[in-house]
Amino acid sequence: MKYFVLLEQRNATLSDASLNVWNTVQHLATDAGCAEVYGAVIGDIESSVVSSLCYGNGQVYVVRDKSFARYAPSVYAQAIAELVAETGAEHVFLAGTARGRDLAPRIAMRLGAALVSDCALKADGQGFLKASTTLYAGSVRAVAHVRTEIAVYTLGAQANRPARISSNPVEVRNADAFCPEFSGWNPLLEEVRYYTARRDISESDIIVAGGRGVGGRDNFVLLESLAEALGGVVGASRSAVDEGWRPHADQIGQTGKSVAPKLYIACGISGAVQHLAGISGAGIVVAINRDREAPIFRAADYGIVGTIEDVVPRLEGAVRDFLHLK
Repeated sequence: MKYFVLLEQRNATLSDASLNVWNTVQHLATDAGCAEVYGAVIGDIESSVVSSLCYGNGQVYVVRDKSFARYAPSVYAQAIAELVAETGAEHVFLAGTARGRDLAPRIAMRLGAALVSDCALKADGQGFLKASTTLYAGSVRAVAHVRTEIAVYTLGAQANRPARISSNPVEVRNADAFCPEFSGWNPLLEEVRYYTARRDISESDIIVAGGRGVGGRDNFVLLESLAEALGGVVGASRSAVDEGWRPHADQIGQTGKSVAPKLYIACGISGAVQHLAGISGAGIVVAINRDREAPIFRAADYGIVGTIEDVVPRLEGAVRDFLHLK
């Protein structure tokens, strides 16, 4: 049995989401008695960086070519499909990020493979994988049994990050040159990049999120201050993004990002099923809402009934006193 992991790189380093997938697959390989794990990263990244971040058994290919300077889905999918075929891998894994969700069906189509999205995996001693996933905005949990020779999986975020299974760095190799086939029907017209100094919400262990109940853009300053005290970041529900209070990059939910922080504080969020689908992997959920009947309380581990203006500053004060912060 052979496993293959697509690693995403950002600014010449590997993303935390991809490293979590790599470590997860290393554990799966051990549980299944499989020692062959392959990986690939596309873009201009130093081999020394890859070897300093990826540990365990296996090899990681670095694909460097000017053709990959800008993200083009068809070209990326072609390169990955060729590498998978070359290694003979039967199972392909990607992080459930925006790029992973974009590439996974394209790779599956090229390989004639089954696709299981946003799943969690377990392996038995014979190398077979059991994939559990959710349907209908998280209201139904299903177990997928793959019958095709090759399967592609996107792994959902998880609150408990998998630990390194080994202290041995992997072998890093340069991939052979590719001759990508550019598609004429979906050319790249413009590349728009969003730069921020803060950590991405999908990779943060602590998130303070706000919804329409926050009351306006100015009140998000309260959430920013609490997040800063906790060492976390601020997220938002779709309603807050639609109001223009936060950028789309902060949106959490079925039409935004799926997150799995260790601590999730929902401020003024009612708890629509579409939002809950995006936080199903969260560890501890704390809800703050003035409406004691809000659905979010049924999904929360702890709830506080009150206004954002009253509760959040008091909560921040308690955090700063406990952590001895100014």
